[in-house]
Amino acid sequence: MSKLDDELKHPLNSRMLTCPIRGKWTSFQLVDENGEGQPYAGLAYTVIDTEGYVYEARLDSSGAGKVNDHFAGPITLILAHKYTGTARPYEDLQRRKHYPLPITELQVRAEQTHHLHKDGSRTSTNPAQACADFFFQVEVRHFVDHVAHLPPEVECQYPAMRRWASLMGEHGKRGVCLLANKHSVLEVRPLRALCPMLSTDPQFCALNLYQLAIMATLSYHPFGQEPDKPPIRDKNVSFPSKPGMGNWFGDALAKFDEIWTVDPSQTTAYYPLYEDVPYSKRLEIVPFDPDLYPANSPDLEEKQEHPASIHFLDDRDQIDNTDTQAFITHNDELVLISVRGTNEIIADALRDADALQVPFVEGVGNVHRGFYEAALKVYELTTQYLEKFYTGQKLIICGHSLGGAITLLLSEMLRRREDFDYDITLYTYGAPRAADATFVKAAANLVHYRMVNHNDPVPSVPGTWMNTKTPVYATGAALTFVNVPVGLSVFVAGITNLSGEPYEHHGTLRHFLPVELGGKETSSILWQPGCDTITQHAA
Repeated sequence: MSKLDDELKHPLNSRMLTCPIRGKWTSFQLVDENGEGQPYAGLAYTVIDTEGYVYEARLDSSGAGKVNDHFAGPITLILAHKYTGTARPYEDLQRRKHYPLPITELQVRAEQTHHLHKDGSRTSTNPAQACADFFFQVEVRHFVDHVAHLPPEVECQYPAMRRWASLMGEHGKRGVCLLANKHSVLEVRPLRALCPMLSTDPQFCALNLYQLAIMATLSYHPFGQEPDKPPIRDKNVSFPSKPGMGNWFGDALAKFDEIWTVDPSQTTAYYPLYEDVPYSKRLEIVPFDPDLYPANSPDLEEKQEHPASIHFLDDRDQIDNTDTQAFITHNDELVLISVRGTNEIIADALRDADALQVPFVEGVGNVHRGFYEAALKVYELTTQYLEKFYTGQKLIICGHSLGGAITLLLSEMLRRREDFDYDITLYTYGAPRAADATFVKAAANLVHYRMVNHNDPVPSVPGTWMNTKTPVYATGAALTFVNVPVGLSVFVAGITNLSGEPYEHHGTLRHFLPVELGGKETSSILWQPGCDTITQHAA
């Protein structure tokens, strides 16, 4: 027991204790970047003072509020009331079975405001500053209880004074702290995101051709999450690695950063066309919050879910690996799936060469075994994702080179999935042949636009006549060292289709052809041949 405690035990002690002082006031106003408070009118708020007393009210028509007769010291302003409306997509996001989002009224209001600057940077001045004792630039994440589903914080010139929170002890751990007997204006950053523009119309679209070429290129890179290996014991994850799908959709575009790098060596900027959308309509990376979502618990060890495991496939570390990489994301209108092309030269070359025709179990015809095994891996990722987040959206799928062949098989597998009727559009770039004539005919209703760039040799393989049988051609290759004629005969028999149907291309061909404009200027035209021979053999 302390000396003070001993003194206080005696009724005639020399100590005089004072009561906390009341009678203080604090006023505040929430405004947008134009200095207008109307977007936040009527919002319910909670204030906690230094003694833990709670005051609740609503902002007035100008977005302002005031607390009178609170205890001395700073107060904490909290705006964490749950959204109770029925507008889409907010209600759907709150009620979905997997990863329901803790959307607040404040978030919905902030999504209806817009950035003053086209690049989304914070303002340097605000008209509402003129009437403020203190002016702060804040974000929705500063006022609410759960922030994993919100964008990363952006730098600003007038940050809230977080050191004031230390004066409030336990009561300062939530919300934004404001000083007593002062009027504070808080500029709330708009909750807007950038979303690559994509058409959901099944007709060929030059916009999609360009945009999906960029998405197909992005699929060559790691997801870029840190940490990324389960069990993840941190309370949150980040996406610092550039370029990568995680950084694009979970960081840059989520905070309105117009990103364009899809390759580390890239020096020329090829910007996607973006649209400014409410944050909840962006292409989503699911949140990671072990306190909110049981599936994120590190106690699950290897079965722990995290954004990379949900959105991304990279099976190179698996025993039955196919050297396949793919990503998937969605919003309320579409699901975007992209599959990587040839990257690991030896591994992918072996997969390309594994051209044995095997039955397409999900439908009819025969398909390239190497591509099919990879497609099965992507199919597993995709169906698990769709079971969590599919609500009737359009499926837009793309792939380059090897990825184009994989996505063709994937798309037909999804189109034939029982009890589902997916609306699928497929764009492929420089894809090799992946299936025989029976498959191609049966998949005629699959909307597929196939791009070939000038003299790209990849679409010419595997040969229409091929059907590789590894034990046979490997034996033939070995025999050539003993008896060249016999060895070559066996080798040819091992790569030739002697009984099945030939490999064929699927999809509507668009061919990029170079054009000389005179001098040193060149360009390209997008040509759609009307000749079946060219369609099947263009390379």
